[in-house]
Amino acid sequence: MLKRIDFEVEDITLEDARKIQYNLGIDISVYRVFIDPYTKKGFVVFDKEKTSEDILNKIGHGVQTKKEEEMTIDDLMKQSLNK
Repeated sequence: MLKRIDFEVEDITLEDARKIQYNLGIDISVYRVFIDPYTKKGFVVFDKEKTSEDILNKIGHGVQTKKEEEMTIDDLMKQSLNK
């Protein structure tokens, strides 16, 4: 089962956002990660059985969870195709 967490960050630069996205992106348990340093919003989709929610601690920058949603890989694929 996958989990999607939408979040906001307090202060982040473009360079920091890129570094965080890269470091989370190479983690095998993370399926999607996006951080927009201009709107200060982002999301991460990860396999909750392979990692814990400490993944938000890796983001840092005063991250605040706005929405949590459980999904299957099929749901993730359908969402990706709809956009």
